[in-house]
Amino acid sequence: MTQAFSRIEAAKSTASLRVSDAFKNEAGAFDLPSILVGVVVVGILTAGVLASIFGVIPFAQDKGAQQDLGSITTAEGVYKAQTNGYTNLAGLQAPAPAGSGKAGNLVSASVTGKVDVESSAVGTFSAATKSGSGKVFYITDQNTNPTQIDPTNAPAMSALSTDAQAAVNAVK
Repeated sequence: MTQAFSRIEAAKSTASLRVSDAFKNEAGAFDLPSILVGVVVVGILTAGVLASIFGVIPFAQDKGAQQDLGSITTAEGVYKAQTNGYTNLAGLQAPAPAGSGKAGNLVSASVTGKVDVESSAVGTFSAATKSGSGKVFYITDQNTNPTQIDPTNAPAMSALSTDAQAAVNAVK
């Protein structure tokens, strides 16, 4: 039994000797090329993470602006259903239907503060908003899918209705 015990002790001392030798011996130390490779690998991984984060932020801002316009479309649809048709809804400050007991504002101030809504005729509306990334989106009563537009593009702007042009110009 003492012989087995002495073998275990010998193996332990050999293992600890090897570890301690690694720190004392040049062959076990880190050299400059190893450190540089490690720094490059960490840099590449960091760049990949940062690129994906900064790619997601503008995408999320654009989607948020499009959702604000979706709120306007929903509010317009609700008001149309309540009143059997649109009225002139500049800024969505519409009167409540008679006897309904409902408030006149159809969309919360947090949305209407970011979105410009224009309406010059009964049954029509146009709304525009600018996302945090700087892109301008608009909708109309004819096209309720948020569409991106460049306000500096004269031909694209001239193709819009007067209400849509006014809404886009108000948010650019």
